[in-house]
Amino acid sequence: MNVDLKNEFKLTNAGDNWGNVMQWLFAIADYLTFETDECVPDEWQFKPSPFGADEENYVFQALKEMALPSNEVLQFGKVLIRVRDILESKGESY
Repeated sequence: MNVDLKNEFKLTNAGDNWGNVMQWLFAIADYLTFETDECVPDEWQFKPSPFGADEENYVFQALKEMALPSNEVLQFGKVLIRVRDILESKGESY
C-alpha cells in the first residue's frame, strides 16, 4: 500500500471514520474517472456526476498533487471499500 496515501488519509480523519472513508472513496472515484484511464470497479456502485469531479474537495486536490500511478490509487480505494464494509457491519455507517 502506498505510504503517502495512507499518511494523507490519517491526516484527514478527525474521528468520523465513516465520513472520512466515504469522502476518500468519492474523491478516488472522481480522480480515477476524470483524471486517469482507470475504471472504477462496478461493485463500488459509483455514478460520476454529469458536472464532473468535485475539484474543490481537498482529497481530490491531494490526489492530483501526489500524481501517483492510477493503479496505486485504485488499490488504496479497494482497501477503503473493505474498511467501509467493516464499518457498516459494525453499525458505524450513517
